[in-house]
Amino acid sequence: MELVLYPRAAPSDCVRVWLGAFQCTRVPNLTWELDGLPRPPQALRQMRSVRTDDMLPAHTPPDTIPRTFTGVYEFSGLQPDTLYTITVHAETQSQTVAMRTLPAAVPLVSDQWFNVLLVSCFHQAEDRAGRAGTIVARLRGVIQPHLTLLMGDQVYLDLPTLQNFPNDLGWLADKFETDYVRNWNAPQGYGQVLAAAPSFSMPDDHEYWNNYPHVSPVIDNSWSASGRNTWRRAAQAMYEGFQQPYPAALGEADTLTIPPLSFFLADGRTQRDSQRRFTLSEASHAKLSAWVTEVIAHRRCGVFVLGQSLFTKPIGTLIGAVVDYTLPDYQDFPRIVTVLTQLVDAGRPLLCLTGDAHWGRITEARELRTGRIAMREIITSPASLVTTIGLDQAKQVIGFLHGLFGASDPWPRHGNPAPPPAFFAQSVVGKRFASDNPPRHRQRGNHIALLSFRQYGGGLMLRVTYWPISLDSAVATPTTIGPLFLKDFERSSV
Repeated sequence: MELVLYPRAAPSDCVRVWLGAFQCTRVPNLTWELDGLPRPPQALRQMRSVRTDDMLPAHTPPDTIPRTFTGVYEFSGLQPDTLYTITVHAETQSQTVAMRTLPAAVPLVSDQWFNVLLVSCFHQAEDRAGRAGTIVARLRGVIQPHLTLLMGDQVYLDLPTLQNFPNDLGWLADKFETDYVRNWNAPQGYGQVLAAAPSFSMPDDHEYWNNYPHVSPVIDNSWSASGRNTWRRAAQAMYEGFQQPYPAALGEADTLTIPPLSFFLADGRTQRDSQRRFTLSEASHAKLSAWVTEVIAHRRCGVFVLGQSLFTKPIGTLIGAVVDYTLPDYQDFPRIVTVLTQLVDAGRPLLCLTGDAHWGRITEARELRTGRIAMREIITSPASLVTTIGLDQAKQVIGFLHGLFGASDPWPRHGNPAPPPAFFAQSVVGKRFASDNPPRHRQRGNHIALLSFRQYGGGLMLRVTYWPISLDSAVATPTTIGPLFLKDFERSSV
């Protein structure tokens, strides 16, 4: 048995931890300590196998099958911005994690910041050397994140692309568990990302399959209702075991407040409708409306986090059926935009965060009537670019040839960031918000980003630092954008 303990995001008066026990045949007996003293936590997910009994080999006693058991636990009644040490004992083994509770508010002091690490799109097969973990470790040597947002595609369950998977629940669950364990039980690799700070996960399509829940032309399991249902069951069991942000229900949005910041953390994939009627469930839509009302009432800065970009156009049925539909391809996109623009109407700053795109970009949208920057979107993707068979090999050859006759491209497989639409959500709000073109910043290559927030007289100051994931010193230099000012327009002038 191997034990792993990772911090999870929680309100500032408590700590949450995810516990994984690998190669177990039964639930281990657990005892806990907080700062060296015995203290039982509350179980948000009771320790159990990520594979249910119907996902195990038939005619084999479950207690003879080595597999992964996971749980999520919480210690409450703690002090904000305080370091705590949590130790768990399981049988003859133990694991300890030191983690700091989130601060009660974004700092006002000039040399202190609230730091949020952004990560998305990690393909382990393209990072066997653990470069992402190495770069995160280097970042932590400079500045410690308080919170990590894992914004989708933490695993790629549908790879390798050209391999046909059997329509068998047990086989798929075993394969998907192996994929997760490869990332989660990697202390010198992706495990350093998971250990960097308390994290909040949300899924995108590769937590299921490319373009989930729709039929994909390259995934034959998705071609039948039976195949989609079997795959979904296996993938959701793994997501529940490894990533679900308890105590939130599967597929539902959650919120987190570090005044004056308020985060809305949306799962736009799990409950997504195959007829493209909605990306968010009714419960999440209701929670979004309530969150907007609360942000306005308490004069906060809204941070909307989702696995896909809001600053994009519909891709259409033909291309969407092959690649991945965008948010404007769904019927509830106007509903999301209409609710979010209530923040702008009330003078509240809005920041949107996402991954998915396989490039980074900072976009600012200016309200034409007032001239103010009404909202911004920050894209961070990928941490490790997924392989596209055929296309990547051709790009590498072209990059090699370019290097023979000039400067070589450190990222030959990575595309250039696309320009944002001329107007944000023009189909919903017309030409009210003009996007900057070129955008404020464009980032190629594998990377992560760090957002650093500090309060100032008129609102919040934000610095964005993109960290390339490369061990080449000529490529790995971080780039800082800002400061950007997230203003309270009810109190300050434009």
